[in-house]
Amino acid sequence: MPRRLLIAAAIFHIVLTATICGLGHHGVLPSMIDSNGILITLASDGAKYQAEAIQLSEELTHGEISHWLNAPSPFHVKLHSLFFALFGPLFGSTVLNAEPVNLLCYLATLTLTFHLGWEIFNCRAGLLAAAMAGLWPSFLMHTTQPLRDPLFVAGMLAFIVVNVRLLCRVLSWKTAILTALSGGIIAAIVWLSRDTMQEVVIATTGLAGALLLIRQFAKKYFDAESDSSALGWRTRAPTLVGMALLIILSVGAPRILPKFRRPYRTDTANSTSRDEIWQNSRRKMRDTLVQQQPTSGNPWSLFVGRVGKLRQGFVVEFSDAGSNIDSDVQINSTVDFVRYLPRAAMIGFFAPFPKMWFFVGNQVSWGGRLLSGVEMLAVYLVEVLAILELWNGRRRLAVWFLWLVAAMGVISLGLVVINIGALYRLRYFFVILLMILASERARFIFGWCGRKMLSRREDLGALSAESLTLSD
Repeated sequence: MPRRLLIAAAIFHIVLTATICGLGHHGVLPSMIDSNGILITLASDGAKYQAEAIQLSEELTHGEISHWLNAPSPFHVKLHSLFFALFGPLFGSTVLNAEPVNLLCYLATLTLTFHLGWEIFNCRAGLLAAAMAGLWPSFLMHTTQPLRDPLFVAGMLAFIVVNVRLLCRVLSWKTAILTALSGGIIAAIVWLSRDTMQEVVIATTGLAGALLLIRQFAKKYFDAESDSSALGWRTRAPTLVGMALLIILSVGAPRILPKFRRPYRTDTANSTSRDEIWQNSRRKMRDTLVQQQPTSGNPWSLFVGRVGKLRQGFVVEFSDAGSNIDSDVQINSTVDFVRYLPRAAMIGFFAPFPKMWFFVGNQVSWGGRLLSGVEMLAVYLVEVLAILELWNGRRRLAVWFLWLVAAMGVISLGLVVINIGALYRLRYFFVILLMILASERARFIFGWCGRKMLSRREDLGALSAESLTLSD
């Protein structure tokens, strides 16, 4: 059954991407979709990534392998360039060339979402969560574009699966080590796809390690039978070592692959004025971040300084955007950090706010803003259901893990991201985690309503039968 659903999802995604390309090719919606299938109002940066993928694919076709390897391009652009070189003669410069990578990431997202729902709850919850994630309109549209978001979401979900396995299962030495090694590889891929999320990756596995220690000590000191059971320290040692190895690999991944820290390339031959403006803003952002060094060397001050630098980077990069929020706020000290934390939580969980749903942005039309409003209403419902499930499953570490990662992620985004469009895209992964929690509560509510309706029908049927008997 899941295999058939995956085949149906693959066909659906391919048809959707082909439809978008067809609409762009025939100029049906020129203000929304360009001739190559780029959704201008939804993912305008896809055009820059596509142009660079085409240039890299030309280097591949001309045998300039060393130039391709040394090109300071984003990791996902290099992946897409492979298929632009392979399928370019067939599909031209359209987004159909990016479909192999996007389709793989989309199917991986559905599979991993289902697996998490099934691992933590049950099969039905997993199917419901995968359906919600796979049919989420804006996320679905983003998975058809040459962006880094599909790869990042799939990679983070795989990283969560690794942490949940180490957190919730008792593994052998071999399985624990292999699980940790696979998690380290996934952490490297996530860092390559979006290096600004390095702290989120480390905090995620650190949180899983803390919960695992809490579980182990609770078993030791509050469970009288734990020492004689299969969960003794000797049995739990492989899982603890595996988690420690995963934390080490997650921290070391950016240092193992330093060459991918190179800035975005600026020597594009056919750059438009919009691209030049974007590149200038990137250079200005890098200069600003280099100049802002933390004044203290203790870990907390370094962390606060990192938050302030990331926020300033978004301020510079989106200086001309029309959907910024609190762009004048700076975080330079612990006082600034603590004072802005409640506001950041509000932005992370609830932005864009209702008053922003009906205004036209610089790039997003009125219809796009209205769609974001409809989706935010659904997000609010998902958040409520997730909180209800957190209370219902408060004794389960996996439930707390998903909720804490999601809350940490959205609050972190509220601290550093000042542009609502960027926030909306970066938040997809964390919303999917909330969907997994909400799916179990929604399944329970649907089942309860179904049982009530069935009971009511049975009561009505019994009353009808009784009335017929009395009439006879």
